[in-house]
Amino acid sequence: MTMEKLLLDKVSPENLDQCGIGCIADRKHVGHGPKVGWLRERFEEGLRILLFRNEKGKPLAFLEYVPGEYAWRPVKARGWLFVHCLWVYPPGQKVGGLGSRLIQACLDEAQALGSLGVAAMVSDGPWMAGKEVFLKNDFQVVDSTDRFELVAHRLREGGEPPRFRDISGNAARYPGLRLVYATQCPMLPRSVEDLRDEAEKHGLELKVTVLTTAKEAQNAPSYYGVFNLLWDGQLLSDHYVSRARFRNILKKIVPARYRRGPVK
Repeated sequence: MTMEKLLLDKVSPENLDQCGIGCIADRKHVGHGPKVGWLRERFEEGLRILLFRNEKGKPLAFLEYVPGEYAWRPVKARGWLFVHCLWVYPPGQKVGGLGSRLIQACLDEAQALGSLGVAAMVSDGPWMAGKEVFLKNDFQVVDSTDRFELVAHRLREGGEPPRFRDISGNAARYPGLRLVYATQCPMLPRSVEDLRDEAEKHGLELKVTVLTTAKEAQNAPSYYGVFNLLWDGQLLSDHYVSRARFRNILKKIVPARYRRGPVK
C-alpha cells in the first residue's frame, strides 16, 4: 500500500486562486465569494492559511491563523499568533496526524516571526476545534469563559498571556431581532439568507449587521464573535442556526405572533 503524497501550502495573496480557501471547494457556494473577499483584506494584516492537499489538489486539512491583535474573536493576544480554525476533512482523518502537523507548522511560523507563541480558542460545542489535539502538542489552558477555553503554547518569555475580553453588556447594544456576523466563516452567509427569509414570513424584521474589522469582532456580543443572534439584548445563539431551529426559537421569543401563523 503506497502512502498518499501530501502537499502543504501556505495560502497567501499570491496562491489563493490556485489553492482555494480550504474549507469550501465549490466556488459557486454562496459563502465562497464573501470569504475570498474577507481573506484578501486580512492578508494585509498577516493572516495566512496552512493547507494540506492530496496530489490531486483536494483539501485534506487546514489551519487559519492571524497575528493576535487582528484576531476575529473577543480575545487579547497581542504578540501571539492566533488560530481561527483547525479542520481535518474525513479523507484527511484517514491519513492521520494532520491536525498535529498543522499545529507544528503554525508553531514554526510563530518561531520564524518572533511571536510569543501560538494561541487558540477551543470548545466541545459547535464550529470549534476541541482542545485535545492542542494539549497533545504541549498547549496549556490559560483562560476560560462560558463554553470556551483559550489554549496557548509559549515560545518566548515576556508579554501577557492570551486572555478573553470582557464583553458583558455588549449584547444590550442590539435591541429587537438582530443578527451580527462576519464572513470569516463561509458557512454563515447561507444561514443569514435563511433566517432573514424565515423572519419575514412571520412578520418580523431581522436587522443584520456585518462585522468588517477585527476590532468590531473583538467587541462582539458573544465569544465566538462572528455569529451572534440576539433578541432585545439577549444572546439566542453564538453559532450557525438552521431554518428549523430558528423557527423553534421564534416560538419562544414571539409566542403570540407565532401562534397566528406565518404572515400571508
